[in-house]
Amino acid sequence: MANTKRSNPLLIVAGLGLLAGLYGVFEALVYRTEPTGLGSYVPWGLGVALYLLFLGLSAGGLVISIMLYVFGMKELDRISGLATYATLVAEVCAGIAIALDLGHWERMYRFAFTPSFSSPMVWMFVFFNAVLVIYLLKAWAVHSGNKGASKFLSIAHIPVSFLFYGTNGYFFSILTSHAAWSGPVIVVWFVLAAMLSGAALVMALAWFCQEEKEATVILGKTTLFLAICFLIVEWLYVSTGFRGGRPDMALALTHMLTGKASWSVWLFHAGLGLALPLLLLIWGRNAPAPLAWAGLCIVAGFLAYRYAFVVPAQSVPMLPGLDKAWQDPRLTLAYVPTLGEWLLTLWVFSLGLAGVVVGPRLFPRLFSRPAWLQPLAR
Repeated sequence: MANTKRSNPLLIVAGLGLLAGLYGVFEALVYRTEPTGLGSYVPWGLGVALYLLFLGLSAGGLVISIMLYVFGMKELDRISGLATYATLVAEVCAGIAIALDLGHWERMYRFAFTPSFSSPMVWMFVFFNAVLVIYLLKAWAVHSGNKGASKFLSIAHIPVSFLFYGTNGYFFSILTSHAAWSGPVIVVWFVLAAMLSGAALVMALAWFCQEEKEATVILGKTTLFLAICFLIVEWLYVSTGFRGGRPDMALALTHMLTGKASWSVWLFHAGLGLALPLLLLIWGRNAPAPLAWAGLCIVAGFLAYRYAFVVPAQSVPMLPGLDKAWQDPRLTLAYVPTLGEWLLTLWVFSLGLAGVVVGPRLFPRLFSRPAWLQPLAR
C-alpha cells in the first residue's frame, strides 16, 4: 500500500483468513467433493462462482492495455505495473479455486498431454495459461524498465484475453440443457462482466496502493461506462429469458430473483454491486476516494452475481420429472454450500488480499512510476 503501516491491519486480516480457511483446503485436497453440497444434478456451486469472480478480476490488465495502447491514454502508464500484478494475483486465485473444485485436480495434466481441441474447456486451459505467461513476462518487463517488451506484450495479450474471457462465456452458452446459460448473449455478458469487475479492482488499487488521482478519475469514467453497458446486457438477458418462450429459462430466472437466495441478488449484486457504485461513480466522478470505494463495492457484489448465474440455472431439472425419478441425497436440485466450501472461499479471498498487500513490499518497482517515465517526474 502507499502507507505500509496502514496496510498492516489488512495483512493481519489476511493471515487470520488463511489460517481459518485451512480446513476448507484440507477437506478439498483429502476428501475431494464428497463433503460438499454438490451432487449429480448440481455439480457446480460456490467453487465455480469463485473461479468466475477471480477470472473477471484478472481483466483489469486488459482494460488498462486497451485504454493505453488503443485509446492513447498515456496517464494510465503509471499504473501499468499495478494492473499487471493485480492480473497475476487474480489469475492465481482463479486457478486455485477451480482446481480445488474439480475433485481430481491432479488430472489437470491431461489437458496438456491428451487435449481434445474440439472441447471449449481445453481452449479455456490454453488461453488461461497464455494470459498467465504473458503477464509474467510483462511483469518482468515493467520491473526491469524494458518499455519495448512491455508495450509488445500489452498489445499482444489484448486478443488473447478477449479469446480467454469469450471462451469461458462460450463454454456456458452452448450448454443448452440449462436454458439460463445458453445463448449468444452470454458471451458478450461474460466479457463485459470481466472488464467491469477488472476495471473496478484496478481503479480501487490505483488509489489505495499508489494514490494516483488522475488515473483513478479516468478509470472511474471507464467503469461507469462499462457498468451501464453491463446493465443493458443484463436487462436484455432477463427480459428475453422471461419472454423467449422457454418455461425452463423463466423458471430458472424466477428462482434467481424470488427464490430462497434472492436476497443475495438484490442486496449484494443489485444493491451493493451496482446501485451504490453507480451513485458513487456519478457523485464522486472527480474525487478519487469515492471512486475507489465504488470499485471495492463492485468487486464485493460480483461474487453474488457469479453465484446467482451458476446455481439457480441448475435448480431446474434438465428433463421433466428427473428430480423425482430416484431419491438420493446426491440426486437433488437443492444446493447449499457447506462450511468447508465457505472456508475454502475465505482462504482464496485471503490469499488474494495477502497478495495485494505484500505486492508493494516485494515488488516496489511494479507499484511505482515506470522507469521510462522517471525523467518526466517533477
